[in-house]
Amino acid sequence: MAVGAHASTTVNVVFGIGAALVAALVAVITFRAATRATRLTEELRGPAAHQETLEQRLDQLSVSMQQSARLVEQVSAELDARAVTARRLREEVESAEALAALHKDQAEAVRRLVRSEMTEELATARRRIRRDSLTIGIGAFVAGALVSSVVTLLVYPLG
Repeated sequence: MAVGAHASTTVNVVFGIGAALVAALVAVITFRAATRATRLTEELRGPAAHQETLEQRLDQLSVSMQQSARLVEQVSAELDARAVTARRLREEVESAEALAALHKDQAEAVRRLVRSEMTEELATARRRIRRDSLTIGIGAFVAGALVSSVVTLLVYPLG
């Protein structure tokens, strides 16, 4: 039995080693399968996660485009308002220039009128001054002649 016990122990050791190898092999296969499953799950999740971020990006793009559209409308309205203001200012400038031209013409007409009235007044004043000068001159001559005659008669009586 000593030989049988020894054989039994050897068989037990061989079976133990075989069982350990089988267990190690099952552990390696299980680890590989878990790794593959994890990798596959990540690969399957990856596009789903990527799709979610893509959807989020598309939502963000949509919001950005809406904001851009609002900004474009606001800028367009501001440009339209400025164009209206520029047109109004241009019309005011043209109106002011036309009024300035009218005022210039009117000022020139008033200047001519005043000049002609002044010329007429000056001519009338000259005539009046000349007439007054002649009247004064004749009056002074007559008065001088009378005074001279009176004095001469007083100094040399006639008779």
